[in-house]
Amino acid sequence: MLSLDRGELRYADQRKLRGIWLAPCEDDVAEVIGPQGPDALGIDLRRFRDVLAGRRGRLKTTLTDQSVIAGLGNLLTDEICWQARLHPSRSVSELDDADLRQLHATMRWVLRTAVRHGRVPGLPRWLTGVRDDPDPSCPRCGTRLARARTGGRTSMWCPRYQAEPR
Repeated sequence: MLSLDRGELRYADQRKLRGIWLAPCEDDVAEVIGPQGPDALGIDLRRFRDVLAGRRGRLKTTLTDQSVIAGLGNLLTDEICWQARLHPSRSVSELDDADLRQLHATMRWVLRTAVRHGRVPGLPRWLTGVRDDPDPSCPRCGTRLARARTGGRTSMWCPRYQAEPR
């Protein structure tokens, strides 16, 4: 709910998220935000497996799709993929059970850490800690990070620890 006694609210849409929508009542929220998957922080491993089962898209594109899993954005997803050592362009259908367990555990750990910091933190041993450097390198090994567009968003990964999909 938004109410102002005086003053104004300003919003600069730097990321081209298409603005702010207002829902007149709680019942209209679903219409404004669209279908949402389960919350990323609350999803258990069994539901996580079920949600990803049968999907053929790329990992990053799938994880940032709010109708699949709600709450994961570009920075979080790059961090999760880097921490889990999975390439963001890997096909979800190629993930085995060990990959899914690792991805789920990593996602929950990254999200809990981000919540504690109140944002996606730029920690020294995190990908987000070097992401904005002029020539970023992997915090693990020092390899120059690779960068490309995935699902319309800039993706970063370590070519050494996040192998390209076959």
